Amino acid sequence: MRLIVSSSLLLFALIMLGGAAPVAKTAKTPAIAMSTHLDKTAMWVGDTLRYTVKAVHDPDVEFILDQLKKESLNLAPFIVRDISARQGSFGGNKRITEVTLLLTTYESGQVELRIPSFVLYYFRRRPGVEKSGETLAESFPVPTTKVGLRSTLTPDNLRPRDNREIWQINPQRWIVPFALGLAGMAFVLIQLGRRLWASSREERPTIRRRSRRARQRMLRDFVRKAQGIGTESTEDQFRYYGEVSQFVRSYLSESLEIDASGLTPEEMESALKNRGQNGLSAPVKTVLERCEQVLYSPQGSELGKRWRDEVQEDLGKIADRARG
Repeated sequence: MRLIVSSSLLLFALIMLGGAAPVAKTAKTPAIAMSTHLDKTAMWVGDTLRYTVKAVHDPDVEFILDQLKKESLNLAPFIVRDISARQGSFGGNKRITEVTLLLTTYESGQVELRIPSFVLYYFRRRPGVEKSGETLAESFPVPTTKVGLRSTLTPDNLRPRDNREIWQINPQRWIVPFALGLAGMAFVLIQLGRRLWASSREERPTIRRRSRRARQRMLRDFVRKAQGIGTESTEDQFRYYGEVSQFVRSYLSESLEIDASGLTPEEMESALKNRGQNGLSAPVKTVLERCEQVLYSPQGSELGKRWRDEVQEDLGKIADRARG
């Protein structure tokens, strides 16, 4: 009986001591949602990869980003080219911290690589408590991330420095194409030579010039023909001066071998003087000038009637000096 009473008292004492002991408060874990993103799922050796770490957290969480430097961050087998970070609001009562790493690697011979985990440190602000140098920072690990590694090796998994037997060139592989190429070039040269020979042997038509007597007879006939053209109507005037201008130019082109079709009266005069035809230069210039004024000026009809006899006289001078 005494044993039972003693046991009951001991159990009651333990219960009372347990109820009186203070309950240890556990620190509340801040709500941080971490995610990682890659701009490409696989990369070539030496290529640049953009690796972004996003943390959505409570507004009382402040990440320490000063220690994130590319010189001190070891993510082998990756090389850190650059680090950038930004912070901002994320809607509602949340904030976002984003860290972007530019990574590259020269590892080869593997199917995939893992970006190692690294730690982000943060403080948690409490109401009424200022942040001080004695405040302890807490850590949050960034998970590892897989990335595929493309390979430029051949399907038989040769390594970059493996030896491979040199392919022997068979002379029969290039002799036949070389001979066909020579035959084609010879055919082209033969055809070109034949065309050149044929063009050099072609008979070109020769321009047969009239004799001096024939040209004089042609000039006299035209003077008589022009004299028979009427003088009353405007059409007759235009016809007369048009035929005179055309005949004088064609006659000089044939007799003196001058391209007189596009020369002005002044240029025609200079060309005749250069050929030693001083006697023809003055009447030819006068006739051509008057023909152009009659044909192309508003008073052409009146001028034609006034100059008709003078132009006919100049034609006679041209015929006389052509005979001399």
